Amino acid sequence: MYAQLKEMLIARAGLPGEPIVPEASLARAGIDSMAITVLSMALEDELGVVIDEDELSAAPSVAALADLVAERAAPDSLPSTP
Repeated sequence: MYAQLKEMLIARAGLPGEPIVPEASLARAGIDSMAITVLSMALEDELGVVIDEDELSAAPSVAALADLVAERAAPDSLPSTP
């Protein structure tokens, strides 16, 4: 999920790829509030995953952000229907 997340941030938010490494904080990776907004929309468009901007921006690192997205995108995280 990290590679896909990084690609979204580069392609959709226009961020440079070099600072987006797993261990970087969001600030160090250049992921600001505008990038979080763009990422939130991209996740919904591309993956059908809805994660609000507050949750995304609370991630302590790029790796944690990727883990959050992977967890929400996992098929077993969807609510089951009776």
